[in-house]
Amino acid sequence: MKIIDLTALSIKIAGIVLFVIVLSKVPDYVQFFYTAEKNQYTVSVLYLALPIVIVAAACIGLFLFPYKLSNKLIVTPDTTDQNHISNAYQTIGIRLLGLLLLFWSVSDMVFTLFNYLILRDPSETLVSVSTVNYPYVIATTVEILFAIFLLRYSSKISAYINEINR
Repeated sequence: MKIIDLTALSIKIAGIVLFVIVLSKVPDYVQFFYTAEKNQYTVSVLYLALPIVIVAAACIGLFLFPYKLSNKLIVTPDTTDQNHISNAYQTIGIRLLGLLLLFWSVSDMVFTLFNYLILRDPSETLVSVSTVNYPYVIATTVEILFAIFLLRYSSKISAYINEINR
């Protein structure tokens, strides 16, 4: 099994696991919808369904197109030297970590955005926009920036780690 196949397999497995996690959250959304309907909130089904659909689409994309992602993540070493090969594995691991963190932070941001959209509905709801957790939004934004940093500078991070280990 080549490294591209192993990376694609891990991306496909990640897509399946994340899809199962998304499916496990569906009852919470359904319960929230029935609670909101029972309390006579005017919450659109679209507001509740769209975050799940967006994240589920990303999971399905991970499952159906793992080789497109693995081609972006793979770093081929210039030589067959063992240090360069392990450095390539380390770089791929850092990129996979960055991709996972990016997925989680973007899905958290989608949830927070739709939560904000639900709460700012001008109907006569008892919950206000001030209940949005703004520190959580800032923390999620920092997570997105850190994930992008990991994806963009994975080779330099790997080289720095190797330099420290010497």
